[in-house]
Amino acid sequence: MTKNLAKDLWKSQVLEYLHNCLVGISHIECSKENCPLVDNWNELETKLSKKGQTAFYKITANHWIVVDLIKYETNDLGTYENIEIQFKSGKVMKTKPKNLENAKEFTIKESGYNPKKEPVKEIFLKDDEIILFFNNQAHSANLKYAETIYLDNLWAIKENIRWDQEKSKKKVFLFTENEPSEQTEAEKIGASEKDYLFYIADPSITNSIKNYEVYSPGTGTQERQQLHQDLKEEFSELRRVYGIRHLTSKKEDRQNNPEIELNESQFIALERNKKRERNKAIKDFESKGGCEGEHILSYGTAPEQREEKAREVEQLKEIKEESMEKELETKEENGKL
Repeated sequence: MTKNLAKDLWKSQVLEYLHNCLVGISHIECSKENCPLVDNWNELETKLSKKGQTAFYKITANHWIVVDLIKYETNDLGTYENIEIQFKSGKVMKTKPKNLENAKEFTIKESGYNPKKEPVKEIFLKDDEIILFFNNQAHSANLKYAETIYLDNLWAIKENIRWDQEKSKKKVFLFTENEPSEQTEAEKIGASEKDYLFYIADPSITNSIKNYEVYSPGTGTQERQQLHQDLKEEFSELRRVYGIRHLTSKKEDRQNNPEIELNESQFIALERNKKRERNKAIKDFESKGGCEGEHILSYGTAPEQREEKAREVEQLKEIKEESMEKELETKEENGKL
């Protein structure tokens, strides 16, 4: 495996890990079973994390799919128009342009004369068939420019650590009378551990190998320790910048409450921004009849988010119980009739 290939594979794995960290803090529940939004939520979040935007397209009444959003425009009213989406097959569909003029015409030439004109028929998306989802207010991906700003530097630090580890291996110096040839026993030993054995020629020695010394670097590890610290700090900064929380439970024991709240605030702001954008799309989905159930979104891992999640789960439980009671009452009334 070449170094460039190893680097590309490492960067793709790190990006996938970071995306999963961000996708995993989002969870949605619905008071109705078999909700298409709940069933497709993980795919929606993955698209939002990696591309910053996506679309939810209605195939039939109960069948929705996640598609790529490739174009849209925002009008003065804050709504979206001139939308284009792309399916997994590569097929592209769009909404009817607002400034569409009369249908285009083309000419079919028949044998002889008198050309016949027929309008071009184009199938457009309906507004109630499409829901636009955005990752944040800027409509950008979660790890935008992370590869250029951080991952290349992290890989360089890892390479320096690997180089330092290689140079710090134990070495055996074999003292021989002459430089060993390919036929000697010493050369055979050297062939098995070429980067481990070093020959020192000494004419005063009569035996093939009279003595040896083992070199083991016991000092001078400060540079590697600094490299490990640089790697840790660089990765820590990456996570802070892109809103990926650290496990701070051990540090919290040594911090007071204001310090903890200050550390939390940088993540809470990002998470609230993303939650608001998702709630807009969820409301649009509900208003267009995507599902009659009550949808509750929890986003983030802050203590306040966990408390809010507990309240929302209890609220959803009550809604489900009320829905079941109404269905039971309806069945009983129908049975009496």
